[in-house]
Amino acid sequence: MTIDTAKSDRSKVDNLGAADIVASGDRLTGSIADTDQFSFAARGLSTVLPQHIQPGRTGYWQHQFDRLANRKQPVYWHLGMANGQIRYSGSRFWSSQMLIRVARRYVLRTRSEAVQSQLETIESRIRSEALNPSQVLAMMKQANIINEAQLLAALRTKILTDLDLYLLMGSGSAKFIAADVDVQLPIAGFSPIVLLNEAQQRQVQWAQLRKLIPSMKLCPILGRAAIEKANLPNSQQRRIETLIQSEQSLSAIAEELAKDSLEVAKMFAKLASMGLVEFKPPGKQTAASVMVIDDSPVLLSQFQHWVSALGYAVTICQDGNSAVAKILATKPSVVFIDINMPEISGFELVKQIRQHPDLQRISLAILTGEQKLSNKWRAQWSGCEFLTKPLTTAAIADFQVQLEELIPRLLTASASTIEN
Repeated sequence: MTIDTAKSDRSKVDNLGAADIVASGDRLTGSIADTDQFSFAARGLSTVLPQHIQPGRTGYWQHQFDRLANRKQPVYWHLGMANGQIRYSGSRFWSSQMLIRVARRYVLRTRSEAVQSQLETIESRIRSEALNPSQVLAMMKQANIINEAQLLAALRTKILTDLDLYLLMGSGSAKFIAADVDVQLPIAGFSPIVLLNEAQQRQVQWAQLRKLIPSMKLCPILGRAAIEKANLPNSQQRRIETLIQSEQSLSAIAEELAKDSLEVAKMFAKLASMGLVEFKPPGKQTAASVMVIDDSPVLLSQFQHWVSALGYAVTICQDGNSAVAKILATKPSVVFIDINMPEISGFELVKQIRQHPDLQRISLAILTGEQKLSNKWRAQWSGCEFLTKPLTTAAIADFQVQLEELIPRLLTASASTIEN
C-alpha cells in the first residue's frame, strides 16, 4: 500500500498511484453530503455491504478495520462505485498510474519489450501532461496494448484479489461518500452482488488451498523422485520445470504469468498433491526470528509451518518454565505466548520476561483460544499484542492473514524500541 496524499488538484490525483493509506485531515474531493455508514463483524463485510448499496449512487465506500485502527496514519480500503456498480478498488479515486499498474499485472502482452517501451512513453506523458485515465485508456487501446475485454477482466481480478485480503481483515466500519468518480474510467462496472458472492466462494477455495500453501511467498521446487515415477509427457514435464526453474515465489510466478493468484495457487496445489512439487520458504529469508511458546504440539507444528512460509526462522518451546532461558539462548525478535499453560500462565511468563533486563524490549504477543475482553485488556496493559488462536478450520485463513500483517509490525516496534 502507498500513501495517498489526495490533493485537491484533480490533475495531480492521476499521478499519485494506488493509495490505501489516507492521512486524517486530508481534504475530500467531491460532495460528502450524501453519506451512509455501518459496522461489520469479522467475516461479515461481504454480507452487510450489499444491503447498503443503493442503485444509482456514485462515490466510494471507505472501510476502516479495527485491528488496523491504532496506526499512526489511518488505514482505509476504498471501493469505488458508479451508478450502483463497482468500478475499482484501492484508493479513493482511480488514477492513470493505477490503470498502468493493473495492465502490467494482469495483461500478458505487457511482458513484451515493445509494449513495455510503449507503456514507458505513456507514463512519461502522464507526468508531463497530467493525462486522466480515460485519455490513457484511449492511448493504450490505440496502441493495441489492451482492449475492452482485457481491461474488464484485469479490473475484475484486481478487485477480487483485494477482496481476498480485506474480507479477512476482521471487524470494522464503512462509510459511503458521494463523489464524482464516474468520469475517471468509462466502463460499466461490476454487479456488487455477483462480485461479492464470487469473493465468498474464493474465500472457501483459499481456505482449502492454505492447507498445502499457507503463503504465496513460498517457492516451489521439483519433487524429482515423484516426477520420475509419474512418467509425464516431456512437454508437461518441461512446462513444470519452466515454471519452477526461476526459483521465484508463487506470487512472483503469478505476476510473471499475468494470472490470478488464486488460479496459480490451485495449479501448484494440484501438483503438490501429486508429489510433483514441494515448497520451501523464500530464498531470501529475513534475519528476524520468531518464537512461539505453547504446550500444544499441534499448535506448535502448525505455527512453525505457517510462519516459516512467511520467510521467518521459527523456534518452538513447549515448556513455559524453560521459556526465559530459551529466549536468552536463541534471541528471537518476536515471541508469541499461549495464555493457558500448565504450571505457569502466559501472563506470569510475560511478567518474568519484562522483569529480565536483557528482554525488556522484546516484542510479545499473547495467544489464546478464549475471546475474553479481560484477556485482551491484560495483554494491552502488559504491552503485548493479542491474537486469537484458530479454533476451527474456517478460522485458519483469518489467523494466517493476521500473522502476515502482525509480525512485520511487531518487528518494527521492536527495532524502534532498541534504537531508542
